[in-house]
Amino acid sequence: MRALSANRRKRPDIIDCVQYSCNNYGRYGNVMCTAHSMEARDLFNAVLADINRFADMAVNDEKAVRAIEKRLTETDQSRAKALEKERKKLNKRLAELDRLFSSLYEDKVMERITERNFEMMSGKYQKEQLEIEARLKEVTETLNDSYEKSRGVRDFLSLIRNYQGLKELDATVINALIDKILVSERKKSADGTVQQEIKIYYKFIGFVGELHITPTKRWTALKPKNCTVCGVEYVPGSAISKYCPICAKKIQREKSNESKRRSREQKLRR
Repeated sequence: MRALSANRRKRPDIIDCVQYSCNNYGRYGNVMCTAHSMEARDLFNAVLADINRFADMAVNDEKAVRAIEKRLTETDQSRAKALEKERKKLNKRLAELDRLFSSLYEDKVMERITERNFEMMSGKYQKEQLEIEARLKEVTETLNDSYEKSRGVRDFLSLIRNYQGLKELDATVINALIDKILVSERKKSADGTVQQEIKIYYKFIGFVGELHITPTKRWTALKPKNCTVCGVEYVPGSAISKYCPICAKKIQREKSNESKRRSREQKLRR
């Protein structure tokens, strides 16, 4: 998403004069995406409230903390048990293959089997050994990721306790706590209310739960309209908007080219 100026003279704070809109929608129109525009103030308030919610919970509600830990790691823990069981089984089979190799070599030395049978059996065991070692590596990496996530939940809760009662957001806070934020398109329910969903992906733990916020009335009042050039329906960024993003860009480019042409003509006349 990209930040756009909303040019509101009656709003003194800079954040109240900024809105975010989908960059792909601005460049390519609704063939690529929707505008899913959002006021900067709405996003600020939602993120600040969510951080304070988790900070208060981490400090005051041990039961809720345990519930969050369980929800975020329950699937991983269940899978980890199965993987630990598989890892033990794989290690046991590797030990068996080592014994089989030793026994096979002894049979060859004692001439109890032919060279041909030795090569055939050792090739079979070696192939199985390589497959087990590859799977064992995969299982170990997955288990390490699972343990990392369990530690991550504790690290996150320990970190966010420091932000209880947070009043303002700045780059330091955002970079310390948040990986990314996803913004959806606004949706209008049957009763006429408008809501917009955002998903915050926190450091250490990822996505916990979506937030449903009520956008400012400015956005709920703006209805889709048709571009006066191409006729395509689009969601306007302001009440005076006449063109869809693609046509607006094209018109702006044409005006710029015309301005450059006139400037060249004036220079030639001199």
